[in-house]
Amino acid sequence: MTKGLRLGVLLALALPGFVHAGQVAQAASPDGRIVVQLELDGEGRLAYRVLRDGKPVVGDSRLGFIFRNGRQLLRGLQLENQATRRADETWEQPWGERRFVRDHHNELRASFVEKDHDRRRFDMVFRVFDDGVGFRYDVPAQPKLAEAQIVQELTEFAIARPATAWWIPAFEWNREEYLYHRTPLAEIGVAQTPIT
Repeated sequence: MTKGLRLGVLLALALPGFVHAGQVAQAASPDGRIVVQLELDGEGRLAYRVLRDGKPVVGDSRLGFIFRNGRQLLRGLQLENQATRRADETWEQPWGERRFVRDHHNELRASFVEKDHDRRRFDMVFRVFDDGVGFRYDVPAQPKLAEAQIVQELTEFAIARPATAWWIPAFEWNREEYLYHRTPLAEIGVAQTPIT
């Protein structure tokens, strides 16, 4: 390594904008093929990724909120606790393609708290199935967050490429009547929800 290159690497490490992410929690599907990983970077920003058979399906994707009062639930986070549980039960639905539905998943509940004086907290709850992943934010009642008026949700879905999408165009007068397009993800214009 040349002297100039070594100096450049050292400067990059010393800059305040340089952040290193570290994995803090993980959960796998019952068959072990799908894995969700949570990480915090050097600024305490939370992100997740989803792997299937060791290959990314959803790349590093950030999580967080901006509230109406200008406060953010975004940086300065630390993992406070984590718990896992397994579920394997069957429930009956009154209509649909299948009368009985098996709910077989592993759940990760990761609890995060801000490092600053507010010490606001929330949980990320991931359920990992053999055929997919679902997650939600769980924000308990707390003195420093008595009311949460969310003006911007910062949840990202960085779909790994190449990817295929099923979608219909948005903002058309008869958009609910279109047949779904099956195209590479990169070819989507403005899409109506839901998009798969």
